[in-house]
Amino acid sequence: MHMKLHDIATIIAGYTFRGAITPDKNGGLLVFQAKDLVRGAFITDVSTLTPIAFDPTGYAGYLKKDDVLVIARGMKTGAFRSTVFQSDASNVIASSSVHIIRITAPKVLPEYVSYYLNSKNGQDSLSEIVTGSYIGALPRRLLEQLKIPVPDLRKQSAIINLYHNMQMQQKILDRKNELKQQILDATFTNLTKHYD
Repeated sequence: MHMKLHDIATIIAGYTFRGAITPDKNGGLLVFQAKDLVRGAFITDVSTLTPIAFDPTGYAGYLKKDDVLVIARGMKTGAFRSTVFQSDASNVIASSSVHIIRITAPKVLPEYVSYYLNSKNGQDSLSEIVTGSYIGALPRRLLEQLKIPVPDLRKQSAIINLYHNMQMQQKILDRKNELKQQILDATFTNLTKHYD
């Protein structure tokens, strides 16, 4: 079954700052920007986000655990990547370069929505609603109308588990390659140290 995003979630625009975001290490508010989003890497640690001294009075878009985040502007297909905010921090807002998708349907998993948006099918669907020629924008009104496949919870969980398994395998592969490089470097050093 396909459902429109606005039927399973509330889409919230990131906060539009009047000027540049000015870091302030003593600020009590943290800003999540497009540059902070790594495809598939969920946000659990907010310590690397930009702190600012600012009070967005009346803004209702403070990030909540399990919010799905998607890039709102980009320059090419595949640029509109997604992740899930999995921190319990209550002092984080997203900038206008990010859309917040807050899942409201009880039988839709945030991780599934994010993984779908990052998939080739998801990125192709997003590219169809992007406006602008050079720097594309993902309008919230069109994002709300985006149809996504919504299988039952068992299938959503299976997709999430498969993705986690693939990530774990990739980490093992990366570690193996790192160890191979260390062995090569150590061998090279040992074989050439007598030529000084």
